[in-house]
Amino acid sequence: MIIKRNGLFILLISLFFGTFSLISLNAFADKLVQDSLQYHANLWSRLQSGFALALPPDSKIIRKIGTSYTHNPQLFERIIANSERYLFHVVEEVERRGMPMEIALMPVIESAYNPLIKSSSQAVGLWQFQPETARTLGLAQNVWHDDRRDIIASTQAALDYLQYLHQKFDNWKLAIAAYNLGEGAVSKALSRNIHKGRSGNFYDLNLPSDAKHYVYKLLAIKDIIVNTKKYGIQIRPIANRPYFDTIKIHEHIDIPLVTRLANISETEFNALNPAYNRYVIKVLDEPRTLLLPKKNKDIFLKNLETYQDPRISWQIYHVKKGENINEIAARHFTTVKQLQTINGIGRNKNLTLGQKILVPKIVSEHQEDSIALKKRQLQNYRSNVHIVKKGDTLYEIAKRYGTTVNQIKLWNNNDENLSVGQKLVIMKS
Repeated sequence: MIIKRNGLFILLISLFFGTFSLISLNAFADKLVQDSLQYHANLWSRLQSGFALALPPDSKIIRKIGTSYTHNPQLFERIIANSERYLFHVVEEVERRGMPMEIALMPVIESAYNPLIKSSSQAVGLWQFQPETARTLGLAQNVWHDDRRDIIASTQAALDYLQYLHQKFDNWKLAIAAYNLGEGAVSKALSRNIHKGRSGNFYDLNLPSDAKHYVYKLLAIKDIIVNTKKYGIQIRPIANRPYFDTIKIHEHIDIPLVTRLANISETEFNALNPAYNRYVIKVLDEPRTLLLPKKNKDIFLKNLETYQDPRISWQIYHVKKGENINEIAARHFTTVKQLQTINGIGRNKNLTLGQKILVPKIVSEHQEDSIALKKRQLQNYRSNVHIVKKGDTLYEIAKRYGTTVNQIKLWNNNDENLSVGQKLVIMKS
């Protein structure tokens, strides 16, 4: 997926004003989504009802590409299995925006619906964004997380961009080709045809073969889903219901702690939250959105509410001049192997000056005694949960519950900063 600097200003302006034009359609779009949920038990049936792009006049090339997929049924089945966690969300968003449902199949081509795929051009995620493209579309990339791999954020960015391209070219096949090739190249091809008095139809444009093949592949995958008997395959059904639910995280938390409190495996967590680069979910300027299997959301929230130990056990360490991994491991009471595993450091790879690595937080004896005392005190209390509302302050909350600001901070390992929706544990004797 490519985007050029040309038209960047127009892109940003179009996305800005496009947001406002869509607000009035939200209620209608929500009703359409609810109707689709009730009508279709199988998600593939819902997809088919939204297909809108016609096959080319000569469909031999579509059959040829489709056959290349179905000649390896194990590979195609793996792609379908990959999509099971994410497809419902993508379908809902495509349908909500009134886009052709073929768009929901683009990650099949881009990443085989595997958000952990990384291309030779450094593109990653379901929608295969390159670093510069992602920054243009507002996807954060830092030491803690790469939102190109975030399921919700990357899908929103991809669909925003595709809508912008469709607004520019007024043709979905040209928009899809531009997503792959770059809008500048498609614009030039279109201008050449118009200048020569020729048609601006996708099939008549002199586009590079790769760009045309990209659109043909999308149409071929659509043809497979519509005509499974023709291709001699069976596609296992996917339930037309959400696989995951979202949770806002307002404080730093270890990923192993999340998996324990949610009662899910690390594999499941990584499949739903592939954006995280470290063993810690770091909350920076805004809360982070966490995805959990729908059936595990309440389990996690209930366990988190009663969890009283520190939620984070790792911290960033900047390597100093002359330090090696053995010294750092010994100083932080851990092993070289653990540091290498957590930071993705090869066995024979040396650390560099200023390199950022994760190390265990060192808890002093005084801190351990304080934690133990706090646990003993809390055994004599029952807890309430206060959800922070707009305008709340620690002083007002403390006054309301007959306690002190310092007590609330102690109970929640918190500082003075609050965020709307944050949950505070309030203990009562």
